Amino acid sequence: MTGFSIALLALPFGLQAQSEESAAMLVLDGSGSMWGQIDGTPKITIAREAIDTMMGDWPANSPIGLMAYGHREEGQCGDIETLIEPGPLDRVAFRQAMESVNPRGKTPIGRSVERAAEALSHDDRATSVIIVTDGLENCGADLCELGARLETSGMAFTAHVIGFDIGDDGQLACLAESTGGQYLAARDAGELTDALRTVSTPEPDPTQSGPLFVDEFERSALGDDWSIEYPEPTGFILDSGELVTMTVRAGAMGDAPDQPNIFQWMGATLPEGDWEISADFTARLGEVKTLGGRRAIVQVGRYQDSDNHITVHIVRQGNSNDDMWLRLRAVSGGNASVADVEIAGDTRGYDLARILRDFEEKGARLTLVKRGRDYIGRLEMKRWAMQKGGPESIETEPLQVLRTAGKPAIFAGTLGSEQTVAEFDRIDIREVK
Repeated sequence: MTGFSIALLALPFGLQAQSEESAAMLVLDGSGSMWGQIDGTPKITIAREAIDTMMGDWPANSPIGLMAYGHREEGQCGDIETLIEPGPLDRVAFRQAMESVNPRGKTPIGRSVERAAEALSHDDRATSVIIVTDGLENCGADLCELGARLETSGMAFTAHVIGFDIGDDGQLACLAESTGGQYLAARDAGELTDALRTVSTPEPDPTQSGPLFVDEFERSALGDDWSIEYPEPTGFILDSGELVTMTVRAGAMGDAPDQPNIFQWMGATLPEGDWEISADFTARLGEVKTLGGRRAIVQVGRYQDSDNHITVHIVRQGNSNDDMWLRLRAVSGGNASVADVEIAGDTRGYDLARILRDFEEKGARLTLVKRGRDYIGRLEMKRWAMQKGGPESIETEPLQVLRTAGKPAIFAGTLGSEQTVAEFDRIDIREVK
């Protein structure tokens, strides 16, 4: 049987340490068995979709290219082609290139791994290879010998192998194990997607420690660790590990001295140096309407009083364009500075109805970042994006602020007459060294 493999050469993933100098090559097999089906779907389709999902999490600082084999000629072990040279990820270009691969040929796993490793070795960069295959090498390569040779070549090289709906004769696992890599099994589309996500997930940044403080709201009352500015108990509740809060009066954190239900985390202390405050949430931000929607807002920040605070927030303007913004706002002594970026708009090609559903059903993570005197607002979507093929993490430009004061705080509200409901299920503080 011919098979298909996807090979990814990249240091930052799986078992390897991160490096901004590493690069990657993804090798897509165009061998004939790619037209085989699992649960009624061709394997080539499953592979394209799994790769595209993986690309949604691809780190911006890791160059990647695309190679294919077996897609132009039958029976030719030398049919290997670089479709995209390694460089910054262009997800649309990747999709288009993968769509051009029509399975027909053989499965030269060994030759493809060698060629990709050679292409990425010229600048003395460390590399690794991740192979996903539904079949075995059928062009005569000894994968055990190849792995041993690459391991002793002086290159920092590791091979990880995902076997997709196959039984291994030992060669695939040998290639992985001889280079210090891992062999993984995937039986269907879901497991293939999970395996690719695993290999594309960066290891934790060694400069960032684990959380100093975490609250997952697993109790019936907030307790002494929290203080609520002008509490209105009808507007919040702890339920099933979530702090559920809804608007009781129009406004935002910091807009008025007596704004109700600003939640301050008194039990947490921010470190002296660099840090991040992050909150995971889902939110009901209204529906799409003809003349603009709900003017909703969700905020995370550091709050002392209405004249001294810094917050990052998602805000839905509710205007005729119904645009949404990620906004960083710093107020010191009553003087405000703002950095923001538009993230969606109903009249700008965005599927705003789908975005609103994703905020409610999948959720997001909102983070205020301090780096020296620079502050940044960050939004991380949970396995979704504002537009198909778009990034799953968005940041504002930095604001330089000499000093801030106050406790970590969260808030959800509206700038109009309609209610906003947010469900916070976690907040944490991390020190960044």
